[in-house]
Amino acid sequence: MSGKILAVEIATAGDVSWFSKHPDRRLRIRNMVVGEFSDVDGQPPVGMAWRTIVLEAQPGARSRQAIALPIGMDVDAFDDDDLFDLFLRVAPPGARKMIAALRQVKLPGRPKN
Repeated sequence: MSGKILAVEIATAGDVSWFSKHPDRRLRIRNMVVGEFSDVDGQPPVGMAWRTIVLEAQPGARSRQAIALPIGMDVDAFDDDDLFDLFLRVAPPGARKMIAALRQVKLPGRPKN
């Protein structure tokens, strides 16, 4: 198993657990798992730390976005609105369409809305 696949599996398992314990939330921010993103390598800018914003469009359909934030920033104070604004600032063009598509995915074993 490659390091990238293992990093994504570790990150995903943590996200699944967190969202199951916080069913009222649709976004979370956490420390980035090293190797989680193929386009993020090396150290963050001076005074910053790599974080990951995870958006759960529906249970089991998530999108992750890396972001560098100041080391001393209290990320626990962010609510879903704050995190969504940050997510859209750093997400690639078309992020809103991608989120809308994730919300439409019919996952096995999930009741239809």
